[in-house]
Amino acid sequence: MDGDKDEPSTPYRDLTSYGDVFSPSALAGWIFEKFLGVNPVDEAKNALGGNWEEYAQCAKAWAALALFCDDLAKNLESGNKSLDATWSGNAADSAYVYMDTLAKDIAAMKNSFEQLQEQYEIVTDGVWNAAEACGDLLGGMLDLAILIGITMAAGASTSWTLFGPVVAAGAVAGEIIAMINLWSRLTTVITEVGMLVSASTAAVEQVGHLHQANMIKFPLPGRGYDHPGV
Repeated sequence: MDGDKDEPSTPYRDLTSYGDVFSPSALAGWIFEKFLGVNPVDEAKNALGGNWEEYAQCAKAWAALALFCDDLAKNLESGNKSLDATWSGNAADSAYVYMDTLAKDIAAMKNSFEQLQEQYEIVTDGVWNAAEACGDLLGGMLDLAILIGITMAAGASTSWTLFGPVVAAGAVAGEIIAMINLWSRLTTVITEVGMLVSASTAAVEQVGHLHQANMIKFPLPGRGYDHPGV
């Protein structure tokens, strides 16, 4: 007799050839590669991997810098008015204008830091929400993959009946479609968070360029000044 007739047909023969067929993670991985061509767990890790806790701390740093600039601008403005009340002349007028402009520029820096804080918070919230959504979707996909694998293995073990593989194939068809639908939703989430990060990165770069340009154009004092009364 032809020995091949006693062997389970593909993909059942491929499935049962794995030594770790009864390992849930290995089983799910095999199903993913078989029907999706990729491992969604790895894809999610690659897309969302990173130290987002530290990234979130950056938003707090930008917020602290914004508060610092606000306090510094107010202090300069207050000191400038106090000095103007007791000092007059051309030098006093020039100093007043210079310090007033400096205070306004520092106040504008506060707005830049607040914009950076906002962008970092947007990305952090977006990534965390995406991670939560991906976790739910991956959980459903893993459950379906394990169920599909077990059903296919059962079909392979009853291949001698000739009907086992056919019944197994019919039983997993719905689960395969459901798993593919979950994968489609997962890729959508990953794509959306990628677009969010890209847009935020562009906004951060724009704020950084404007901030740098403002600093470069701001004139430093030409030379020191000795008050006649000192």
